[in-house]
Amino acid sequence: LLLRAKEEYKDAAGTTHQPGDRWMIYGPADYIPDVEVEIVEKRRSIPLAENEGIYIRDIKTGRVRPGIGKAYMLLPNEELWEKELPDTVETLLQKQSGISEARDRTRVVSLRVPHNNAVQIYDYSNKMSRVIFGPRLVMLGPDEHFTVLSLSGGKPKRPHVLKDLCLQLGPEFMTDVVTVETSDHARLQLKLSYNWYFSVKSSDEDAAKIF
Repeated sequence: LLLRAKEEYKDAAGTTHQPGDRWMIYGPADYIPDVEVEIVEKRRSIPLAENEGIYIRDIKTGRVRPGIGKAYMLLPNEELWEKELPDTVETLLQKQSGISEARDRTRVVSLRVPHNNAVQIYDYSNKMSRVIFGPRLVMLGPDEHFTVLSLSGGKPKRPHVLKDLCLQLGPEFMTDVVTVETSDHARLQLKLSYNWYFSVKSSDEDAAKIF
């Protein structure tokens, strides 16, 4: 049970709590609150698998951190924090995961980066980005966000047709239609077909340039 003192209160152990102080009583136990105490909520340990996590906010400092990989019981000065994402990112995450229901915003955002793909993550707290190459599971920190790719598509290519979180590194086959004009003002349509790929490795310092 998460408890809060409504006025100055001394508990059975002799600890004095000032108004607004929060503390917890852990079960199994029977508890009847005194008039100076209110029950804020009943808490349970949150089970987490190895690749699961939650966002935890310290209400005293405002700092948010992830708790990953093992069951966690919130401390008296902690609460679950909801991570907001742009609607475009929410849609792309649902599409990749195949899950249609709304995301639990208190759970750590994760993305499985497929083989031969890369994703860019920007950390707003230190104003730095990092590039992750698949296959790998990416888990976002509280201040991190995915870079949304807006790619050309169609024939002929039109900008902002495709949106994705993962960038395919190739090799891949592509076809395009290009309109050219000769020196005597004759207009021609050329159909181009070619293979392409990004020549980059995860160890390259300039890997971010592909984005």
